[in-house]
Amino acid sequence: MEEKLDARPHKLELLNREKGSVTGIQDVVSFDENQMILDTDMGLRNLDLVMGIEDKVNYNILDILNRSCRIRQAIIRNKKYPNLYVIPAAPSMDTLCSYEARFKILIEELKASFDYCLIDSPAGIDSGFWFSASPADRAIVVTTPHVSAIHDARRCISLLDSAHLDDISVIVNAYDKHMVRRHQMISDNDITALLSTRIIGTIPYDKSVIICQNRGIPVREAKSRLAPVFAHISGQIIHSSDDMRGAAV
Repeated sequence: MEEKLDARPHKLELLNREKGSVTGIQDVVSFDENQMILDTDMGLRNLDLVMGIEDKVNYNILDILNRSCRIRQAIIRNKKYPNLYVIPAAPSMDTLCSYEARFKILIEELKASFDYCLIDSPAGIDSGFWFSASPADRAIVVTTPHVSAIHDARRCISLLDSAHLDDISVIVNAYDKHMVRRHQMISDNDITALLSTRIIGTIPYDKSVIICQNRGIPVREAKSRLAPVFAHISGQIIHSSDDMRGAAV
């Protein structure tokens, strides 16, 4: 693997999307920190698309793992946010589990060079989930306030807990407080009770998310009421303070 760069303090996050959206991943990172995002949603590979860097992809994470390229060759640096780096997923990957040991080695190399590494895990609990979770220090489960999604998130949290991943938190996406008031949607308090897990952010439903996704820009860059929500979640991830409450608008 690559030679190590300057040693840095690090956190390794697993972001698992149980019916959540890939849209806000570039928003939950802190642009002040040196951060790496690894897309492990093999086959779909849409993170580079929504980040507007799909034309910069020459190599992917599979190329690193099967030693077809060096780590540096697969890393894409966001020119607008120079502290944000991405390693894209592979278009396909049939033998995922056979690369788990090499994936852990790759993560160790990256942890020496970046303040935070964020692994974007595929939805579901199949081999891709376990592959992504294998090197993680902590996990963030992204869900929506729907009965089926909460059920899936609870199952995911249970599996992460069984894998001895103690630091697990939740982000609730597409939340509609008006529907909650009309008793048409599960409240964030009910979600906390059902999942027995701390919510670090509640993202309201907003059309600006769709617009930003189509334009390949962070929500925080647009004039959106969600900008402070994502900024708050970013702060929660960095500081991981138990006495802070999830942001909601």
